[in-house]
Amino acid sequence: MENKEYLAVLADCEKKYDSLYRGTAAAFGLSDCSMWVLYYLQNAEEPLSQQDLIELMLFPKQTINSAVTGLAKKGYVTLKMIPNTKNRKRILLTDEGRDFAEKTVLRMIQAEERAVSKMSDIERFVSLYMEFFEHLHDEFEREGLCYAKD
Repeated sequence: MENKEYLAVLADCEKKYDSLYRGTAAAFGLSDCSMWVLYYLQNAEEPLSQQDLIELMLFPKQTINSAVTGLAKKGYVTLKMIPNTKNRKRILLTDEGRDFAEKTVLRMIQAEERAVSKMSDIERFVSLYMEFFEHLHDEFEREGLCYAKD
């Protein structure tokens, strides 16, 4: 295969991943961003703020704010002020939110874990994927196509 063909396969894979997760979010009755908010809250070892989610998810602030607001309206999350901050708030799953997350994103996380466990060389796959990102980012930067590395 030539580089152009590899790039086409990679692009196709990325689109399939996006479609898989978008379809999963829809099956849960959620937007992509709302699903990812629940995903990160479910996996977090300590409470997260909206700023934490922005840094983890790489979604725009307004998109995350809308998702959190929507989840709060559904009763899945609550916001608690972080002491000694201007207006930073922790996002906490409510009992109803934990229950919903267990029926949705936790099942997704468990499916991901099972899929990873079936990989013959996941460490190499992840290493190569990260290496590709680094090289791609460097080339985009050299062309003036990007401004941040995340």
